[in-house]
Amino acid sequence: MSQIILDEQIFDTDVLIPLTKWITAQRLRDLRPDQVIKDERVPMLLRELRQPTFVTIDMGFWNARLRDARYCILCFPLRSDEQRAIPGLLRHLLRMPEFATKAARMGKVARVSQSHIDYWQLGDEQPTRLSWPQTTQRKGGVIREQGPAYGFEAMVSTAGDQSFADLLTRTVTP
Repeated sequence: MSQIILDEQIFDTDVLIPLTKWITAQRLRDLRPDQVIKDERVPMLLRELRQPTFVTIDMGFWNARLRDARYCILCFPLRSDEQRAIPGLLRHLLRMPEFATKAARMGKVARVSQSHIDYWQLGDEQPTRLSWPQTTQRKGGVIREQGPAYGFEAMVSTAGDQSFADLLTRTVTP
């Protein structure tokens, strides 16, 4: 079972509680309850665990020098009030072959945004960019493009002349 470790600034109600419905997750501070954990100590703590995936909104962790074969770091460039997107993004990310298993994730430091995923892999000179896969459903002459973040949808009539790019820019969030 995957071990997801959430950084200090991740909210319980928006992220931890929804995650624990489908994956094992715990807060970083629960690893050392009587200690203050500074950012520079996080890699050391992660190395002590068994193949953890560290989830953060602190973009200071989006750093190729933090790659390590014993853990994965996932950075979500979101404001605090946007954290509710993390469970959906994470669930979709963990379905992608590059992140689906612990073995595939280890050694990666990734920046996971609503439009794409950038990641550094241990041994790579340059980051890799992945696009989110889109699922298309046709219902009653309407194309529905399902995106990863909030389960958002963009809709357009199949008779319309709007481009696919227009579809993706017209998203609605709850």
